[in-house]
Amino acid sequence: MVTQTNQQCSLGCGMQLCIIPKTTFKTEYLLLTFRVPLSIDTAASYALLPSVLARGSVQYPTMQDFSLQLDTLYNAGIACSGAKLGESYLVTFQIRCLEQQCVPENENLLEQTIAVLCDLLFHPLLSETHAFLSSYVEQEKKNLIDSIRAEMNHKAGYAIKRLEREICRGEKYSISARGTPQTVAAVTPEQLYGIYCDMLAYAPLDCFYVGKQSMHEVKALLSPLCSALEKHRKLPLYQTETEVIRQAAHDVRYVEEAQAVKQSRLCIGYRSASVLGDGDFYKFALFNELLGGSASSKLFLDVREARGLCYDCASFPEANKGLLYISCGIYANDLEEAKAAIDAQLEAIRQGDITENEFSVAKKSLISGYREIEDSASALAVWYANRLFSGITTSPTETAAQVETCTREDVIACAKRVTEDTVYFMRGTLDTGEEDAEGDDDGNGNEN
Repeated sequence: MVTQTNQQCSLGCGMQLCIIPKTTFKTEYLLLTFRVPLSIDTAASYALLPSVLARGSVQYPTMQDFSLQLDTLYNAGIACSGAKLGESYLVTFQIRCLEQQCVPENENLLEQTIAVLCDLLFHPLLSETHAFLSSYVEQEKKNLIDSIRAEMNHKAGYAIKRLEREICRGEKYSISARGTPQTVAAVTPEQLYGIYCDMLAYAPLDCFYVGKQSMHEVKALLSPLCSALEKHRKLPLYQTETEVIRQAAHDVRYVEEAQAVKQSRLCIGYRSASVLGDGDFYKFALFNELLGGSASSKLFLDVREARGLCYDCASFPEANKGLLYISCGIYANDLEEAKAAIDAQLEAIRQGDITENEFSVAKKSLISGYREIEDSASALAVWYANRLFSGITTSPTETAAQVETCTREDVIACAKRVTEDTVYFMRGTLDTGEEDAEGDDDGNGNEN
C-alpha cells in the first residue's frame, strides 16, 4: 500500500494544520483539538465544556436546531468531547461530511459544516451576566456526574483507573480527566465561561484534515475559524508537557480494596521505560502484543487458556506517560497463583523464551492492526494527533513496515526495561468463582 505523506503548516497564533491525504473515502473528516494543562482545579470544567457548547448557540439555540441544520447538510456530523492525553487535556471537535463529488452541484459541505461549528464555538448562548445558561450547565453537570458514578458498574475499567491513580500518586497523570462528582457539582456557569475564555485565549489548536482537498483549499476553509480565534488570543500560550518516569522509584506497592462484586480483579502496573516520543515505540508495541496484547499472546494462552486462572487477561500500554498495565478477572483464591503465572510469562520474554511461531503471530497481529487504521478517517486523525503531540510523524503503514524489521532481541530489551510499580487487587466480597458478564474491555482507550 502506498501512503501519501501528510503535510503540516502553521496557521499562526498557536494553530497548526495537518493534512492527511486520502483519496479512497467518500467523506471528509476534520479533527480540532485545543490542548490545555491537566489540572485538578480545571478538570471538571473542561470535561463539562464540550457538552455545554453543544447544547446551543446564537444561531442554533437548541440541540434540535443544531441537529436540523446538520440534516440539511446531508446528515453531516459534529461531535464535541474531551480526553486526557499524557498530562494534557484535549477539548476536541470533530466534523464529518460527504465530499463535494458525492452531492448535487458539487456543494462544499465542509465549508458549511465548519460555519456551524464556528457558531457553536464562538457564539454560545449566554445569560445577561455573560455566563453560560444555568439550565444548560446544570443539566450537563447532572449528566456528567451520572456518567462518573456509572463507571463503578464497569469493574474492569474502574480497577484500571484505580491502579492508574496509585501508580501516579503525586503526579499530574493521577488526576481524573472528568473530575469527581464533588468537583463537577461545584462548577458554576460563571466559572465555566471563564474556563471557556481561557481556552480560546491560551490553548494551542491543532487541526487534522483527512480527505482529498489540498493544503491551500483547507487553509481557505479554516480562515473564518482562524480569524475568529485570533480575536481571543493572548500570550503566552499554554505549554504542556508530560513527566515520564522511566523506572519504578520504590519497592512494589500493594493496594487491596473490597467491592461487593462477584468477580475479583487483579491489575498490575509497570513503568515501561518506553514512550511514543522515543521514536521506536513500535518495538515496545510488539513486546506488548507478544505478552498480552492479543488472543494469541502468552498471557492469554497460558494464564487464561492453559491454566484457567482467570476469566480474561490482557496487557496494554499507555504510550505517552510510559506505563504498562496488566488486567485480569480472577477468583480471589487464585490471586497468588495468577500473579506468579503472570510474572513467569514476563520473565520468559526477558529470558528469550519466545518461539518462532509466537514471534511471527505477534508481528502479523500488530501489523494488521496498524494497517487497519488506514481504513478509518477518525482513526487516522487520532493517530496523527497522538504523534504530533509526541513530535513524530510516521504513518500507520510506515510503522507497520518498522515492525517488520523488529528482532527478538528488540523485544527482549523492551521486556528487561520494564519495572513493576504497583499491584491493585479488587477483592470481590461476593466472589464465588462464577464468571461475570461484563466482558474484558479495559475501559481505558489505550493504543499501541
